[in-house]
Amino acid sequence: MSTVRKAIGLWFETQTRWIYKNRFKTIAVMSIFIASFLVHLPEIRIDTSIEGFLHDNDPVLVAYNEFRDQFGRDEMIVIAINPPNVFDIAFLRKLKNFHDDLENEVPHIDDITSLVNVRNVQGKKDELIVDDLLEDLPETKKEITALKKLVLSKPLYRNLLISEDGKFTTVVIKMDAYSSIGVNEDAGKRKFLTDAESNETVDAIRAVMARYNGPDFPLSMAGSPVMTSDLKRSMMSDMRHFMLMAVFAIGVTLFLLFRRISGVALPLFIVLLSLFSTVGLMAYFNTPIKLPTQILPSFLLAVGVGASVHALALFYQRLSISGDKEDSIVYALGHSGLPIAMTSFTTAVGLGSFAWAELAPMADLGRFASAGVLLSLVYTIVLLPALIAVIPINVKQTDKEKTRDALINRILTAIANFSTGHPWKIIIASFILIAVSMVFATQVRLSHNPMSWFPDGAEIKESTKLLDKKLKGTVSVEVILDTKKESGLY
Repeated sequence: MSTVRKAIGLWFETQTRWIYKNRFKTIAVMSIFIASFLVHLPEIRIDTSIEGFLHDNDPVLVAYNEFRDQFGRDEMIVIAINPPNVFDIAFLRKLKNFHDDLENEVPHIDDITSLVNVRNVQGKKDELIVDDLLEDLPETKKEITALKKLVLSKPLYRNLLISEDGKFTTVVIKMDAYSSIGVNEDAGKRKFLTDAESNETVDAIRAVMARYNGPDFPLSMAGSPVMTSDLKRSMMSDMRHFMLMAVFAIGVTLFLLFRRISGVALPLFIVLLSLFSTVGLMAYFNTPIKLPTQILPSFLLAVGVGASVHALALFYQRLSISGDKEDSIVYALGHSGLPIAMTSFTTAVGLGSFAWAELAPMADLGRFASAGVLLSLVYTIVLLPALIAVIPINVKQTDKEKTRDALINRILTAIANFSTGHPWKIIIASFILIAVSMVFATQVRLSHNPMSWFPDGAEIKESTKLLDKKLKGTVSVEVILDTKKESGLY
């Protein structure tokens, strides 16, 4: 085993020395390699839909797509209006204008229903009359009273278009099932409405609502497309926020560790390249970032930086002794190359085990997180030596740095002495900690309630609560009855 370890160490030294001497060739080749990932970055998509949690061949998703193909999209957007008086001539006129503007200005709408156009079926003698409820707007109090009586008497209107107390009305919007992309193709070949198109619809509705919202026409909006759109907006904001926090925290830690600009810039450059390359790889394979995979950037920043930090720690230590950059980086990777590689491989294999998860985002996380770790390894052992060769690095260690290193060594030595001097105490304490943790781990409960992901006071959360209270719920359940024969229902 010792011979194998030495042979691997010698191989790392030989490769590192070649890279150092051929620094510009290495950087040129690596630039092309990295660019092949980065060019796909603009193509990355974000998918916050519930369908995104399932694989394309999942029986549940296949059945759901068949349902959408036959019956259209089942997700509704509900706009709630809580005016001083629903049955008021001025309000009904404004409602009609609002309805018409939504119909004319909002894209990807299959149907829009409100008190303005809901079907009104009446029987008169031997005739069955079907027309829009407000085909002719009421003009007198008598007509308003008759309208109110009619609306509140219709079971199909209650808790859908009007609350039971008659003080709350809605506009229900059904979105297109198919995307406008490939509109001239056969329905069987067309894509379902995309996440981006759904967001366009929500944004357009909000633009119309902004013009009408007021004390006499208070508006709120709910529905799964709205929730999905808000989740996407929150996710993008959170990803930017946490990435900046992670980069800042890592940068500060690196500066405290190395006290060198190169000690901060090089690891961050390597790990950011790994991150962007991984995202580019996702875009190339048309894999969107989903709710669970939003942790990928922060995860890769935290995990991927370790390899370059390990190599640089030995490099700076050797540099303070020899004063030679080439000798120092060759020495550093010769001694740390195998541990770095083994750590990266084991991490990648562990993450890769998620690639067979039943949930699509977890499988995506397993595949691309492991790829990101391996890319970080490649950039560390290939690109890092070439970058060290071309940038100026201070080879002198100041007395202050020597004092700091000595202090760190004394602290680590003291910890090691304590560990080896009190092995049983540490083992017993560790087992107690593990046992207590396992007890608490059994209290973890599985849950998938997207509404709970929003903070209290969030617009979508408050709107949904309001609709649930006034209309007895906002989520529908569809049941498909298949008789297995033609005209089986007749």
